Amino acid sequence: MSRFAIVLAALILSGCFYSERPLITRRAAEFPIANGVYTHTPYLTDGTPFDQPMWRGEVRRRGASYHSEVVDFPHDNVRLRELAPGIYAAMKPDDDNWVYGLVWIYPDGIITYHQPACSELEQALLDDYDITQAEGEAGYCKVNDWDRLSGILLSYLEAVGEPRIDGVYRLVSEPE
Repeated sequence: MSRFAIVLAALILSGCFYSERPLITRRAAEFPIANGVYTHTPYLTDGTPFDQPMWRGEVRRRGASYHSEVVDFPHDNVRLRELAPGIYAAMKPDDDNWVYGLVWIYPDGIITYHQPACSELEQALLDDYDITQAEGEAGYCKVNDWDRLSGILLSYLEAVGEPRIDGVYRLVSEPE
């Protein structure tokens, strides 16, 4: 199994917030990422970046999401919506559901992301937002609406402090 597949599996298995329908609608999606050629460098779970980028390709807005024609774009069809200045909720299709993460966008073409684990939060906080862990899916928490999702993601940031970086995209050239 490749190092990339191992890291991706670790992120997916770490537990996440999900919904059965998209909570970032086409109309609510925002587009702060410039079209261009990017490299993607994932990080190990200890916070260490891979020694080289694992993907490179052109990323463009397509409809209400971001897409690349280059094979294995890790975040194909992701939609973003701002939570706070420079911090976005990210939504990506995953089989029959939608999964959510956090994205930080910097003015110098750097984008970092983190896959939050609902298992890192106290049950009382999950109860405050009426969010329940999925039966048989340890660490997966179902969220039913945007207000709960945005609230729990902001509360997550407050509870964990500075979250680890799970990966970085770097803009390496403008589109041709």
